[in-house]
Amino acid sequence: MLTVHRRKLLYGALTMCLPGICRAGTPQPGSVHIALVQTTESSEYFNEITRGVRTGCNRLGYTLSVFDADNSPVAQSDAIETYAQQKVSAILLCAIDVYGVRDAIDTARRFNVPVIAIDAIVAGKTIAQIGVDNIRTAARLLDALLQPGLVQPTRIGIIGATGSYIQTLRYSGFLDAMKKEAPFMHVSGFVDGQNILDSAQTAAEDLLAAAPDLDLIYATGEPAMIGALSALQTSPPRRTVHLAGWDMSPEINKGLRDGIVLATAVQDTVRMGEAAVKAVHHWLHDMPVPHDIIVPATIVTPQYPHGIL
Repeated sequence: MLTVHRRKLLYGALTMCLPGICRAGTPQPGSVHIALVQTTESSEYFNEITRGVRTGCNRLGYTLSVFDADNSPVAQSDAIETYAQQKVSAILLCAIDVYGVRDAIDTARRFNVPVIAIDAIVAGKTIAQIGVDNIRTAARLLDALLQPGLVQPTRIGIIGATGSYIQTLRYSGFLDAMKKEAPFMHVSGFVDGQNILDSAQTAAEDLLAAAPDLDLIYATGEPAMIGALSALQTSPPRRTVHLAGWDMSPEINKGLRDGIVLATAVQDTVRMGEAAVKAVHHWLHDMPVPHDIIVPATIVTPQYPHGIL
């Protein structure tokens, strides 16, 4: 059974030992209630994670409840605490603010409810975290831009999300790779898109105005990618500006076909969701659960539309 809650809270069931969390024996499938605390339903990226979680729960006969925080960190923390008090079997979390949810996760621990992070790193608080190797994948994106036969960009603008720890890793990973592999490239400007589409588009327009000599925009997430593509249409630069970054959407796919997007890291978000449910299943059945569960990304380019593994 699936229930979806938009900025309001709900009901559920639990109980080895992580510090502060103990397992209480093998549950019956029908008694397992998983809560997914999502970032937003307005992004296909997060909707695909939900789809993967739903598939995993249906396969195992688990009940699933989904909370849509609508990009509100406070709403996420409130949801985690409420689910913990209702003693759901486990909480899956796509965290907006990895620092702001720490107290709420501590509350879940006091109620013996394990929390698993998806596409987020909440150091020392979760039983597992699922996602890509952000630093290595950022370096692979740069490698794709440096392939023989391509015109190599020299002036880079970056649209990041300073409130997102993983997107900060993608930013620093790309910069570190630039210093090692492409010292002729330099950053002409950085803007904070806040991982919100409207904000990212405005930030991209500001970046294009402030740095008219850009060759390439590197975007650290889907909202930044789509926002940059929109900005290139609404505020067209005097010279050709290409795009590289993260995730896939109809807009990004069209950018690849049109040759505007040179490379994007496509995360297997459905598989992330499924892996999170599998981790819960192993935890509840007293089986080992690795803390870091890596789901590799695929680099897609116009030359390799099916990806470079």
